[in-house]
Order: sequence, then structure tokens, then C-alpha cells
Amino acid sequence: MKSKTFAGAFLIFLGSVLTFKGVLEVNQSLINAGIGGVFLGIVVLSFSSPSYVKYDTLERMLKPYIDLTRSLVKALELKTKAVYIPPFGNLPEGGVFIPVHENFDIDIARLNENSVFVTDVGREKELGVLTIPLGKELVKAYEEYIEMDLANAGIEAVENASAVLRSLGLAKSVTIEKNDKIKVYVEGVKMKNCSSECEAIACPICSSVLLALAKSLNELIIVERFEIKSNVIEITVKKIGRPMKWM
Repeated sequence: MKSKTFAGAFLIFLGSVLTFKGVLEVNQSLINAGIGGVFLGIVVLSFSSPSYVKYDTLERMLKPYIDLTRSLVKALELKTKAVYIPPFGNLPEGGVFIPVHENFDIDIARLNENSVFVTDVGREKELGVLTIPLGKELVKAYEEYIEMDLANAGIEAVENASAVLRSLGLAKSVTIEKNDKIKVYVEGVKMKNCSSECEAIACPICSSVLLALAKSLNELIIVERFEIKSNVIEITVKKIGRPMKWM
């Protein structure tokens, strides 16, 4: 049991170092490897004891990584909200685009896994930062749980797959309502650093739900609001079109 705890903590530490180095060197491959290490470590830690990992310990290990990504957004003075891109073409695992301007455009054909600072564009309103979602490894766990690809699977599949969060003790439930806009309710999230900053950089738990939602709809979605209400996080998102619309 102790060896699992050590292995999980080491993976998170190594992943954080690789991610930090990748950001400094603008190397998306290192960032991807770092994020993968962080979440593999989380999975190992989650099963390291019968009562799961202590959440205050988990959050303390994750907080520097989340703070790093949020600091990047602040340093670039990005005050816009995140756009979740479903897996498509050169982005096989999807992505999160944080535009420079509220009136933005995205040329998906220009984006790939090695993109970080999107500056080689034809128009200023296409400027932004591209990151891979912090919860992409959890999305893989969702698909393993329901034994199917979430692509075009619909909202109900995401709700069913979110049972993984409950089994890991990371959240109690996920409920999604679809009207003019989509409301996502995540109950009992164990992370304690939720804030309005999640509109740009969400924690791994909410990020995984949003990426899974974009993938299940095969549409880009933009986060409009994060609200913390007692024990429930309410996320309002809006569909903004299928990938082909943005090429």
C-alpha cells in the first residue's frame, strides 16, 4: 500500500515538473506528458487505500499544477472564457482554447497537439492559448467504464460515465440539463479551489465532464458561467457549432 502511495505521489511530482518545463520551453509534448503523469498518479493514489486518498493531500499536490496553468492565463491577461474542442483531426484528444478577445474566431485547421500560443494566425481575433484539458485522463476512464467511445454518444452517456467520479470518491453525481443552454450540475466535488477562474481553467474533475460533454455532442462548447452553490457546482455552457464550422 505504501509503495502505491509513493508511486502515485512520484508520478504527480514528475508530471508537474514536466508540465512546468513544457510551459517554460513552449513544448506541448512535455506538457502532454506532464499532464498524463499527474493524472496517472491520481488514479494510483485513488486506489492506494480502502478509504481512498485523503482529499486535502490530493488537493495540495494538485494545487501547484492548477495554479501554474492559471498563472499562465493571468500573465497573458486573458480574461475570456474557455472553449472546449472535441477530438478532431490534429487534436485527437480535444483541447481547450482560451481566446484573447471576447469576439473571437478559431481556425481549427491551424491547431495541433504542439500548439500552445496560437499566434500564427491570419486575424487578431484568432489569437489565444491552446491547452489540453486537465481532465483528459478521466475521460479515458469514463470510456473504459461504459465500454464505448463517447464521440456522438449524447448527454446521457456522460451522465452514466460520471459514475467513475463517484467510484473514485471525487464527486457524488453529474446531472446535465439541455434547453436553450446546457446546465451541468456537479455535486459533491472534493476539490476546494473552485472559483470564477474555473471559467478559463477548470479543475480536472469539471474539466473532464466538459470535455466529455463536447465529445458526446461533437460540438465546441463555451463556458459561460461557473457558480458554486452549497455542495453543487453549476456550469452554464453554450454549444457553438461542430468542428467543421470552425475550419
